[in-house]
Amino acid sequence: MKIKSSAENGSRLFLSSVSFFLLILLGLAAGCARSDNNRKSADHVQNININEASSLRIVSTVPSVTETLFVLGLGDYVVGASDYCKFPEEVLKLPKIGSLYDYNFEAIVELNPDFVIVLKENDVLPKKLAAFNIETISVDHSSLEGVLDSFEVISKRVEKVIPGIRERARSLSRDMDEQVKNIREIAADKPKVKTLISIYRTTGLGRIGEVYVAGRNPYFDSLLEIAGATNAADNLLGASPIITAEGVIELNPEVILDLSTDGIKYEGEALKSKYKERVADWASLGDAVDAVKNDRVFPIFEDYATIPGPRTILFLKDLVRILHPNLNEEEWKKMKNP
Repeated sequence: MKIKSSAENGSRLFLSSVSFFLLILLGLAAGCARSDNNRKSADHVQNININEASSLRIVSTVPSVTETLFVLGLGDYVVGASDYCKFPEEVLKLPKIGSLYDYNFEAIVELNPDFVIVLKENDVLPKKLAAFNIETISVDHSSLEGVLDSFEVISKRVEKVIPGIRERARSLSRDMDEQVKNIREIAADKPKVKTLISIYRTTGLGRIGEVYVAGRNPYFDSLLEIAGATNAADNLLGASPIITAEGVIELNPEVILDLSTDGIKYEGEALKSKYKERVADWASLGDAVDAVKNDRVFPIFEDYATIPGPRTILFLKDLVRILHPNLNEEEWKKMKNP
């Protein structure tokens, strides 16, 4: 198999994308398009009312952290966010500070934050900020468990100025836990689907070139397991190894999830065109790949697919609908968003 297992490149892509998501999860250009489901989620966040006058100032360096802050009800205290933070809509008005690794240090300092929230993978920025007596909080968004834990970490830091915030965080965590439990139960008796997640690739080539895929990636691994799937690339080294067309053929997934991380929101005819373009790339592999032969290649353009945060539940539901199209009526109802 022609595989370029670059831990460094894979890690950066992952962090950028979700962050990037995930680490793309953590960071590739994560967090860009808005959908009707996203709008409903934003409306829910805005209904949170914190009646506490405070001069608290928070800077977020990645989309996943920004979304977490807003769902916790801390949106009014966010004074700066990364260039990739685009949800909820209010974030678009905030000053931008670059990204997790390509940050504008002067811009961060000028915002005079009480603290800056970073992903644990970045240990450089905290050291620089410490020299200016600026506190940093590190959270782990490389796994679903880490996402839930970050609710507690952040709420604990601000509980003295915002009474009730930890109860809010724990309530959100319990709610997500319950939704995950329900999704797991629905998928439990379904056949395990061998699934390949394409995190990043050059599209529109009419063929498959090099593809960053989710390999030994705790975040995607856990989502696939919950949704009733196995990771076709779980034996490859690194979180985001690179494989070629030959590598895809050798893995022979039953389903291919082709994530979009270009940060563009496509609608109408443009969306249909981009969808067909991506499917056509994979079609070049022909019947050698079960996912292609059986028309089970699914481009995914929703930004929450690459942002490990409060909207992860939306992606999990999408996964179940894609992987198990023969759900019964009651199961379909439970998989509706939000």
